[in-house]
Amino acid sequence: MTSDARTNPDEHSAVRGACTGRLMPIRYDSVLVGALAGELARNLVGRRLEELHFEPESRQVSAVFTGGEQLVWMLHPAAGQVLLRPGALDRRARRARGRGVLRSAAHVTEVTAGPDERRIEIQLVPLDKTSVDLPLPACREPDVLVFELHTNQWNALLVSEGVIRAVAWPRRAGDRRLYPGSEYRPPEGGRLWSTSRPGTEAWESWWEAQESGERARAMLRDVSWVSRLNVDYVLGSDLVTGQDAGSALERLETLRTAGSGTPPADPGADAWSLVRGDSMQPYPVSLDEPDAEPGGSLLEAMAETAKREGVGPSPNASGTDRSDEIEQLEAALRQREGRARKRCTALERQLEQGNASAALRSAGQLLLMNKDRVRRGESEAVVEDFDGSERRIPLDPARDMIANAEDYFQRARRRERAERELPARIAAARARLAALEDAASTLAATGPTEELWQIAGGRAVADPAARGSGKTGAPLPYRRLLSSGGLEIRVGRSARSNDALTFRHSAPDDIWLHARQAAGAHVILRWGNREQNPPEADLRDAALAAADFSEARSSGLVAVDWTRRKYVRKPRKAAAGAVIPDRVKTLFVEPNPDRVRQMKEAGPDAP
Repeated sequence: MTSDARTNPDEHSAVRGACTGRLMPIRYDSVLVGALAGELARNLVGRRLEELHFEPESRQVSAVFTGGEQLVWMLHPAAGQVLLRPGALDRRARRARGRGVLRSAAHVTEVTAGPDERRIEIQLVPLDKTSVDLPLPACREPDVLVFELHTNQWNALLVSEGVIRAVAWPRRAGDRRLYPGSEYRPPEGGRLWSTSRPGTEAWESWWEAQESGERARAMLRDVSWVSRLNVDYVLGSDLVTGQDAGSALERLETLRTAGSGTPPADPGADAWSLVRGDSMQPYPVSLDEPDAEPGGSLLEAMAETAKREGVGPSPNASGTDRSDEIEQLEAALRQREGRARKRCTALERQLEQGNASAALRSAGQLLLMNKDRVRRGESEAVVEDFDGSERRIPLDPARDMIANAEDYFQRARRRERAERELPARIAAARARLAALEDAASTLAATGPTEELWQIAGGRAVADPAARGSGKTGAPLPYRRLLSSGGLEIRVGRSARSNDALTFRHSAPDDIWLHARQAAGAHVILRWGNREQNPPEADLRDAALAAADFSEARSSGLVAVDWTRRKYVRKPRKAAAGAVIPDRVKTLFVEPNPDRVRQMKEAGPDAP
């Protein structure tokens, strides 16, 4: 089997970014967030904020206070840190950046975190521009600087009178719109016992209602202040020796107290650095871990962690020391997630439209019944419908009534087929969207991986002809189409690029297709699910692409072979594009150039 496209360099030779060392961003749970809010309150309340800068590209927020101190939040997945450090912007940076998103200077009046929330709010009372310390009229609500610290969704927003003025990461978060000009709604919470210690009877009742092996999961779901960081600490001996509800309650109360943000009884022991693999995790409780290192404060522990990891804001807080690879991967995932969400919406809208095929079929029947009453050349037929009402049916003036009726019957058959496949297409689209959302979460936790790059559609590759000239951005060795279920279809461009597509730009469990006994493109349906085959509609779309990009495209019926990519091998010294597939199944399709064109237009390569 051969095809007709050009070679392309190995995509894995692309630059992998500047992520060095063992970057491990801090994990924020409600206990850490509450304690951090208390510490920030003790450092910031009463201070005058001169400048506030949002940098969406790096998701960095810099607050500059009178006296030359900066609060810098790094909210990028590669470097989740908060630093309070001396030193203001230098004169050059100040001239270039101005005041950022602040209308005027402001006083910090309050720093809070709600009970069992991963959200810090800093209240800012703007100052009159003509006066050093005169607040604006009391009728105006304070501005609020909000830091949302939920896993993989770190963000910062400046909110004025309930409306978002600036945001570090503009995005949709479920049904929330985090864009400038949108109304701000906090994330919903609602676990048990967020504001007070559970009563002994209520706690024991909840404890006994849970299966011992499922108690950790239940705690994460139901109980305030519990997180993956501390759930083993709360359970304590229950993990090994048995039930101990009373001890667990006491440990839970320790966490709740730490998360309240009040100063500890022993000021010298309000922060610890927990060992997490090769990295350190600042935390207000030691969690009884023997390797935990005590520190003076959470901010000091975070500064020390940043120093160890080699993470920190760039000079003058103008950017973060982050990986370009992470940014590129994140952008690719975000783009694909948006497309997948639109695809789900479109398919669900089709489902809501109901039985459209019936209307098409009835139109064809009515035209046949009235074929002698409507003259050729008319653009519309006005006939009596089956219920006695008047119905107007658009016509092709160049065709007679029988030909117009047959056209409606063909459209009805295509629509019927689409309606039968619609539930599977919706399920596939939803699965694709869920996979992309999970990939974004994984990226925040682990950083870039080859699997995530595959989900995102592959790496951008450099043109070898441009090496040494600084030019990049040559096309990939394949075209990219989008199936009805939102799955990516990759089509090789030439014989040599077929090899690159099959063996370097696909995953083992992707679906490989090729027109049988005809020269043509290798086609990859991005799937990756080893347990199940792709939905029939998506598989048929990929087969249509294989037929269209082959010498059999003019045939009435094309046999398309398909199998898992892992069952495709290349013999030694075989010609470019020549492969041997095993465990092959065959799908017969009628070439449909219009459908292939639609898939091109829906794909990421469309202009």
